Amino acid sequence: MRRMAALFMLCLFCVSFIGCATIKVGGNAQLAPSSSTGEKVASKKVWYLLGGLIPLTDNTTDSIVPQNSKVRVETKFTFVDLCIQAITGGLITAKTAEVYQIK
Repeated sequence: MRRMAALFMLCLFCVSFIGCATIKVGGNAQLAPSSSTGEKVASKKVWYLLGGLIPLTDNTTDSIVPQNSKVRVETKFTFVDLCIQAITGGLITAKTAEVYQIK
């Protein structure tokens, strides 16, 4: 019985990192290389249903990217996002997008 519970927890842990959630990076700005450093100017959490199959919120960065500037965008699956997915049993998934403005 313990072995079955451990196997179930391992499968649940592995499945929690699988999904179709995508964030469309866009906006009227020039994208900088990932090695560039800058100041964080915006952050956005995007919500999905069924492991990322159905976006519940706007999944683009158009609204948070500053106009006519040079930016770097990071998309992350944070610890908070993992907790949300674990609590809802994978029904609801979240990803985080952060925008950094390069000077």
